[in-house]
Amino acid sequence: MNWPDRLVSFVLRLLVLHHLWSCLCSSFILDGSPTSFAQFPRWLAGLNGTLSLKFRTREPNGLLLYTDDGGTYDFFEVKLVEGNARLRFNLGGGTAILSAGKNLHDSHWHTLKITRNAEETILTVDSDVQKRLTAGPDYLFGNATTNSAVFIGGLPEWYGSKLSLLALPSAFFEPR
Repeated sequence: MNWPDRLVSFVLRLLVLHHLWSCLCSSFILDGSPTSFAQFPRWLAGLNGTLSLKFRTREPNGLLLYTDDGGTYDFFEVKLVEGNARLRFNLGGGTAILSAGKNLHDSHWHTLKITRNAEETILTVDSDVQKRLTAGPDYLFGNATTNSAVFIGGLPEWYGSKLSLLALPSAFFEPR
């Protein structure tokens, strides 16, 4: 094989590897089965932090995201309720709820973002922005050693026998 042919072969291999890598890293499919979920590293929001994701679905109800401080009281739960995104959270001062977006089960891509800014929590879904001030002892979300992973689409089955490890045990029973 001459030099130009080897170069073309090398470039084609790189393009194929790039395509495979981007397919593996940019998205995954959760089928809603009783065991489907995705797990990501801990969210260390502290006083200020942002967590965002893109999703698309045809299901009007189901758990999109859950993370907590390891079972004490801080948690963030995002679920679809009749096609609208609902963020329920507690940072030590009691449960608060924000809702944003409408008809999000339209099979189109939607961007959801949770932003923490001291006592202010912001839920953004596409261009719909909702804010809430919360009272709490320190406004911190958990800590680096005890926070759970960030779960997308459901929680692992093993939580079923260890509900006391969840700050919001009812999240385990939400539809996927």
